[in-house]
Amino acid sequence: MFTERSLRVRRAIVVVGSVAVPATLVLSFGHRGQHMARNLIVPGGGLIDERPILAVCFLVTATVATVAWVKWGVDWSIVAVVVASTVAAGLLTSAAAHSATPQFARSTHEFPLVIIVAGAVTWTRSVAGRLPGIRRLGWRRARSFHGLADIDRLSVVDRCRCASIVALSAPIPGAELDRVLATMEDSGVARRAARIGLLARGRRGPDPFSIDHAHARAALSLTGRLPADATARFVDQAGVAPGGVPASEPSWVRPLDGTLAAVALERAGDRGVAQRWTAMLTGPMSMRRGHRPACWWTPLGVSAGSAPPWEHAAATAIARAMRWVTDDDWAVLRPRVLGAAARGTSTCHDERLIAAGRVWLAFIDDDPAAGIVKRPSVRHDPIAVALDRLARRLTIDPNALCRTPDVSEGISAG
Repeated sequence: MFTERSLRVRRAIVVVGSVAVPATLVLSFGHRGQHMARNLIVPGGGLIDERPILAVCFLVTATVATVAWVKWGVDWSIVAVVVASTVAAGLLTSAAAHSATPQFARSTHEFPLVIIVAGAVTWTRSVAGRLPGIRRLGWRRARSFHGLADIDRLSVVDRCRCASIVALSAPIPGAELDRVLATMEDSGVARRAARIGLLARGRRGPDPFSIDHAHARAALSLTGRLPADATARFVDQAGVAPGGVPASEPSWVRPLDGTLAAVALERAGDRGVAQRWTAMLTGPMSMRRGHRPACWWTPLGVSAGSAPPWEHAAATAIARAMRWVTDDDWAVLRPRVLGAAARGTSTCHDERLIAAGRVWLAFIDDDPAAGIVKRPSVRHDPIAVALDRLARRLTIDPNALCRTPDVSEGISAG
């Protein structure tokens, strides 16, 4: 793991660079340098005045590159867009400066416009789930699942998460076990890992899981489908990984994937992973203002976003079962879990949150909450069904995950 001192040094270098580079551009290239420097803040911003169509193209490309970076770890795409827009501004901007007043007016309107657009996108996402039509669409999606029989209908990442939780919630019936194991052997899991490795890091090779992809490697390990040499590599990489476990996607560590990977690593013989992951959960991924971060960026050790409530609840509940966190999270999760229980299981996220709350209640003495949370019937979403089974197992034996069983014993039908 990176030390706090090394992270501070990296951040200081970035701060100095972010000041020095724009200053150098302005001092070296004058008016053109001003336009070039504006692209370092908003790609395309330096072209708004003279090449508005090209500026919009760069802004749209930067948005796509940002999504690719956050979702798949394709961080080089952001750098490429910034560099390209900066160079374009230097080449296409006229050397003569415009009058001060129009230039100032355009500059003062440009960045508030970006802020308004960003705020509008955030607002739209927050209210979309409250619209009647969207709610009904979500209801149909949730009710169309039939438990673990539909695990293959989940996204690859959720499929892997579900398989890991199923392995922890064993024993399970033979037919469902076969379906889960077949899901992990599906070529789609390996194909996604290979594509991300190639797109984000230019990696090629026979093993697409050689680096990163914590969700897939954890599921393969917990279900006994990770070869011995790959397991040894998994453990070795975790020991030197910045986040204490391999990243989900290149440079991104996510709390639920990291927790499941830590459980898999401990069962694979990594005796130091508990200490490393506990340090992450109580440090960079600790709870702030009632939320845990959605991810942690390893190059600078920066936390980003807020984890969805069900991921927050599931990750910390499993960590609580491993004794890596205390009961503090339940105080902020309790009203959210109760709210989901009141709404019922019409959406996948609510159903998962209810099931994760039941895992928490295996360790919390909260009879009023337990009476409400246990009312809805969890039977649709595969991840919710897996979490519900894990809750039943931990209710019977709260120490079930603390022991290190044989992998085959962990997923057998019994």
